[in-house]
Amino acid sequence: MKYTQVAKRLLRTAAIVPVVPLLTGVVYLGRGKAMTAGLIDLVLVMLIAFRWGFIEAAVASVLAVACLDYFYMAPIFSLYERDPQDWISSGIFLVIALTAGHFADHIKQKATQTESERTRMERLYLTSRDLITMDRRKEVGAQLTNLIADTFKVDAVALWDAREARMDKAGKDIIPEDEVRATYFHELIENDFISCKFKRVLRLGTRPVGALYIAGSSHESNLDPRSVDAIASLSAIALERAHSFIAESNAEAAKRSEQLRSTILDGLAHAFKTPLTTIQSASSGLLEINRLECPERELVSLIDEQATRLATLTNRVLQTAKLDEGQLDVDHERIRLDQLFRFCREEAVPALTDHHLRIIDETSGSDVWADAHLLQMALLQMLDNASKYASPRSPITLRVTLTDTEVVFSIQNEGSFIAPEERLRIFQRFYRSPGSQHKASGTGIGLSVTKRIAEAHRGRVWVESDSETSTTFFFTLPLICKEA
Repeated sequence: MKYTQVAKRLLRTAAIVPVVPLLTGVVYLGRGKAMTAGLIDLVLVMLIAFRWGFIEAAVASVLAVACLDYFYMAPIFSLYERDPQDWISSGIFLVIALTAGHFADHIKQKATQTESERTRMERLYLTSRDLITMDRRKEVGAQLTNLIADTFKVDAVALWDAREARMDKAGKDIIPEDEVRATYFHELIENDFISCKFKRVLRLGTRPVGALYIAGSSHESNLDPRSVDAIASLSAIALERAHSFIAESNAEAAKRSEQLRSTILDGLAHAFKTPLTTIQSASSGLLEINRLECPERELVSLIDEQATRLATLTNRVLQTAKLDEGQLDVDHERIRLDQLFRFCREEAVPALTDHHLRIIDETSGSDVWADAHLLQMALLQMLDNASKYASPRSPITLRVTLTDTEVVFSIQNEGSFIAPEERLRIFQRFYRSPGSQHKASGTGIGLSVTKRIAEAHRGRVWVESDSETSTTFFFTLPLICKEA
């Protein structure tokens, strides 16, 4: 590119050499005065400066002084000047011509810069406007690369979306994908002015979100580092905006799915209650009559036990549906821990089978404020969950501790392990960890009910698990609940 510019400048200079003498000679032959010829040469110098630049104008200025000396200074038709005043006049004219050419070239550069800035701002405005109107249903990367290539007239554009691990390209040139990814991983900002290639890591604040590669060898692109920086900023915003839309859409879809699922479960649970009540009443009545033989009594007892279990599960589903709909009223009351422990022993021990329940109170006999029915439901569910996945005959520990802000219930079992990536998901409704269905039966509802109860009390739940020792579930109640 540099050699091309030099060649063009030499051709322009070669064109100036015959034009200035010819123009001055025409004025002389037309009996024009020296002032007329000087003014004409001065205008020519300014036009050359406007059109081609200061160097060509300087060459024209020197030629104009020489031609005026040749045609008008005594002795004429000679470059020799006898009178010192002629030398002064020639020097002054040369200074005026060079100054005029310099100012003309400066004005031209300012005009070019202003036009370039206007074009740059217009293209950035069009890009930002089109970003807003991009189709959300299509991939943002493909739309963005095509938009940059079309708006800025570049030969190649590549966009690396780090979150989606996706590469989008546009343009006619071959794009080195490894270099684009390396721009993100090494957080590079590079400007190659010789080949007109630019690399930018895309950031939102201090967090890198992707990478941008632009090759603008096209003469219409007129790219500069400031424009590329602005394009990179707009690209980062567009990526984050697209990810936000996707997250919002997924959240809305999940919410509607949960609402539909809750409605169906609520309807089914209500439909189940009547026949379950009938079955429980019939089985209990048969047991009360006490006229059954031993095998028959065992079968009816089994029916009564499983009907009770189904009724409990139905009530749990109904309670979950109320929590989802925001209909649950938490009735805070003072609960004595010794009474709570006694209830847990009476209700949970039959379901714990061969597991020994240890209860440790580290609160010095403090009371808690909560909805007694909901708290009992949460603890029983956690104890039931712990017994299902514990090693045979291993103990289960219920511990209560007190912090500055919370009452912490923890239930620990041995023999189960929950992977770190599963520890948040297991509290989602109907979710079961891979392989858990082979260890114990379940629906995936229980822990979600526990989480909802904790949130209704403004508390929280979480789990800690160690493959070599144990798994512990935590359920907290804030001390501020005492004020309720």
